[in-house]
Amino acid sequence: MIGTKVFLSKAVLFLHAFPLNKRMFKYQFEALEKERIPYIAVDYPGFGDAPPPLEMDPPFEVYTNYVVWKLKELGVQKVIVVGVSMGGYIMFDLFKRFRELIDGLVFVATRPEADSEERKKQRYELAEKVLKEGKDFLIETMLELQTSPATKKDPKKMNELRCIMNEATEEGIAAALRAMAKRPDFTPVLKELNVPTLVVAGKDDTKVTPPEVVKRICDESKCSLYLEVPNAAHLPPFENPEFFNSHVVPWLKNVITDGNPECL
Repeated sequence: MIGTKVFLSKAVLFLHAFPLNKRMFKYQFEALEKERIPYIAVDYPGFGDAPPPLEMDPPFEVYTNYVVWKLKELGVQKVIVVGVSMGGYIMFDLFKRFRELIDGLVFVATRPEADSEERKKQRYELAEKVLKEGKDFLIETMLELQTSPATKKDPKKMNELRCIMNEATEEGIAAALRAMAKRPDFTPVLKELNVPTLVVAGKDDTKVTPPEVVKRICDESKCSLYLEVPNAAHLPPFENPEFFNSHVVPWLKNVITDGNPECL
């Protein structure tokens, strides 16, 4: 199955952006397999090949609990988490409530703050519109907001992103929007991060999580390294995998082997 390559009790865990699924990490799967690094990637309910959501207005913690259940199902005891956007929100909650699972963190194009009241209202209105009118309008909006000028000029990448987003159900999209609206402020968690932490922003992310917003995670924590990925906006692992992998994969290999990459 795409997104699972586990043969140790410790693995890299990939958590995807909204409204995509684990296929956004295909370039990282290839790179990790070449380096023999074990990994797992989880689709959230209603996305990719995951089952439909059990609730249409769930608390945000439901998504974290689902990820933890999948880890236990596979026997994975420790993870180095790579999370993009919504995946980053889940990472904060994982560290807050399941700290014993975490050996390292890679925050990508995300933020610790909760939504403003206006943003919460917008998410709920968007969820209602998706359920009434379908997801097509949202996908086109996300493609415009989440991609860099360089990605927009690449029809193959844009079409692939559209296909990945189309695999989400309207129910999955609506439930995730409502859950994200209710997520807590994770800013206090920043001072508590005590594992190797890498923070990544897309240099061209001007509309969703600009670099200065993402960098706050690094500035207010014990961040190991901060990176800005050129020719990428909100989806750096997919938009510029060559640059992303050249910096992130060696870092992951070092962390997963406790500083002994030659032993993997």
